[in-house]
Amino acid sequence: MTEESKQIVLPAYLIRRCDAFRIVKGNEQSYLIRDKVHGKTHDFDAWQFFILEVLPGCESLEKLQSVFRDRFNREITKHDVDELFASVADKRLFDEAAMQHPLLAPFARRTFDVVDGKAVPKPHSDTIGLRAKGVAEAAAAEKAAPTPAEELPAGVKDAAGLDPRTMRNMFDLFDPRPILRVLAPLLAPLRYLVYVLPAMAVVALILVIQHWQYLGQDLVALHAEMSLGAHLVFSMFTVNLMSVILRACVAYLDGAQVERIGIMFFVGFIPRFEVGVRGLDRLNRHDRMWYHGANLLLRIFLLCGAIFVWYNTRNDIQGMAHEVALAFILTAWGSLIIETGNPFVRASTYFLLSAYLDEPNLRAKAQKALLSKLRSGVYQSTDSSVLAIYALACITYITVLTIFLTFGLGSWLWRDLHLGGMAFLIAAAICAYMLFRDYTTIKKYSEAYERTMQFDRWRRRTLVAEGQTEGEVVTQKPNYWNWALLLCLLLLLFIPYGYDPSGSFSIYPTRKQVVSTDTPGLIKEVYFDGGEHVKEGTPLARLAHDDYLAQINILTAKVAEQQATIDNLKTLPKPEQVKLAQEMLDVQRKHEAFSREKEPRLEKLFHAGAVSFEEYDTARKEHQVDVQQVMEQEAQLALVKAPVTKDEIAAAEAKLGALKAELADYQGKVDRTVIRMPFDGNILTLHLKDRINSYLDKGQPFASVENIGTVTAQIQIPESDLQYVKLGASVRARPNAYFHEEFVGKVTLIDPNVTSKPSGTYVNVIATIDNPDGRLRTVMSGEAKIAGVKMPVWAAFSQAIIRFFLVQMWSWVP
Repeated sequence: MTEESKQIVLPAYLIRRCDAFRIVKGNEQSYLIRDKVHGKTHDFDAWQFFILEVLPGCESLEKLQSVFRDRFNREITKHDVDELFASVADKRLFDEAAMQHPLLAPFARRTFDVVDGKAVPKPHSDTIGLRAKGVAEAAAAEKAAPTPAEELPAGVKDAAGLDPRTMRNMFDLFDPRPILRVLAPLLAPLRYLVYVLPAMAVVALILVIQHWQYLGQDLVALHAEMSLGAHLVFSMFTVNLMSVILRACVAYLDGAQVERIGIMFFVGFIPRFEVGVRGLDRLNRHDRMWYHGANLLLRIFLLCGAIFVWYNTRNDIQGMAHEVALAFILTAWGSLIIETGNPFVRASTYFLLSAYLDEPNLRAKAQKALLSKLRSGVYQSTDSSVLAIYALACITYITVLTIFLTFGLGSWLWRDLHLGGMAFLIAAAICAYMLFRDYTTIKKYSEAYERTMQFDRWRRRTLVAEGQTEGEVVTQKPNYWNWALLLCLLLLLFIPYGYDPSGSFSIYPTRKQVVSTDTPGLIKEVYFDGGEHVKEGTPLARLAHDDYLAQINILTAKVAEQQATIDNLKTLPKPEQVKLAQEMLDVQRKHEAFSREKEPRLEKLFHAGAVSFEEYDTARKEHQVDVQQVMEQEAQLALVKAPVTKDEIAAAEAKLGALKAELADYQGKVDRTVIRMPFDGNILTLHLKDRINSYLDKGQPFASVENIGTVTAQIQIPESDLQYVKLGASVRARPNAYFHEEFVGKVTLIDPNVTSKPSGTYVNVIATIDNPDGRLRTVMSGEAKIAGVKMPVWAAFSQAIIRFFLVQMWSWVP
């Protein structure tokens, strides 16, 4: 530049990478626009530069002509203006905001000519003479017509709700603009939360690392309780709805046209809310990045907030806040992994990356790069290893995601809707549909690749490469990478590999028992309802035993009486009893002496006729009775004086023992009316309290109990792997209920019998596994591996082939 040049302010609608200079030569002025990126310089006359400067304030051709007339005192025609705008548009000097101007709208759309089988952009200057309509009509037509997909910028092309092609599949619900006029200014200050988000993410990550076991258990429990349909409904009306509202506000505040909110279907059958936006392609790259980044930041914010709520409500596992927080964690994390935060699907992260790289055809170029790698093509414009790896990752992820969604849908139809075999047919049909969609997409890229290859072959035939003479053949350098990779793969086949026989297993307790009683009766009380862990000896239930208690009271009194009798026998003879018997004998003797003396007197009086014979006979009989009583008292005195014999005491003690045995029998029956836990373990039978006031017969089962402190795993090993199983070998079991962790045990028994099944023959291997926390429960299933032997990789993965040759083919040889 000379000293006569001076840098000035660039007009508003020109791209920001340019600089503007004024060049003064005498009384004449001209203007120069320099493109710093492409190294190009463009000259403009004074009147041309003036139109570019005043364009932001002139919305119509009439106003522009009026301003031009005031400045240059002459008229300017529509053709002159169109030629100027066409020239600037062909030089690609307009920025994205310029295309929103009514006078520049006709130049936003490019047309193409086919030259030698290749699309070549047609200059705008060639089409100026073909426009018959006015500027206002052309601008209205361009505004009404959808922008071709090829011209949409990065972050807009193929984006749901932004690309006009995707809006055709949207079911409209309502126009959100009246709501956004009120809601958007209220939510605008929330953008400052982005500065707090890094700290929230760090704290949430620390909480997850410290308590990941508890969080994993809660999420597994929630996943088991909530069906797939419930997850989809919750996600749609929470995270998805908030995402739509946020993106609508961001687009509205950036000046885009938010036309509608509707419903679209993800992967063809999962409904989601979506916002329809027009004009986002006219915004700059920064605004497009914020539109997609806001969706990603929202999910991260919800995930961190849900982790905080879960942590502070973890002691209230039955509370609503705890369950909602877990649902938000599962939904936000799942959406980040499966869709929003995944760069392999067309979602926010993919479009954010596309806008950041300013590459609207990122995925298409990656697919072409992969096809070029696979087919050894020469299309170098997309032949990038990074793009090829990205395309391969996209295809792998889409396939895995399809299988995962199909499995989840099939499980939901089978478990929750109980469709039976129809569930598998529906899931298989949907899987086939999604795979067909993926196939058609890859086929489209393959066809585009074939057209590119045809152009490359035509170019090699017709054009001479730089540095070559016509007809020269380029000598290809040998490629040693393929041989090196093949050699590495061969070496890997001989690396020692631990071959561990595996098979499905079922869990059984080491001790299991049916609790009953030999004493029938009416169940009066039940202390547990079933399912609890109970210590040994703890009462489980009690039968009615009132009749047994009455018998015990009677027998207790009899035992006391008999014991007193024995004690009395052991104290005989007693001096008091001897003295009493002696005194009674003396009294009786005196009485006999009186009666003996009376009899002779009455006999004399009877012979004298003084008394009657009856009086004499009565006196004589009294004397005889007194004689007999004296003899009886003498015998009684002798009996009292005689000591108690051992046989008498033994007989009394035997009677006492019989009474005590009968009492103990009734006491045992009372004790057996209380049903107790025979060992530490769990009660398997449920709803035991419903049996109150029912009759329990002798030997009838009351409940089943088990001890699962140590469990046994019955592993079904294929018969062909039996040679690698040894007693005492380590076992690693992974149950279906706890698929994220392993339980270690040891082989204790190998069943000598072989079980035959339609799938083959198996041997049962019994292993014991410590289960102190009781998580492994009876009849749980899963897969287990038994520590086997070391062998090369090729031998480990070719066991079936080796067995075929050593067994089947060996049997064929005569």
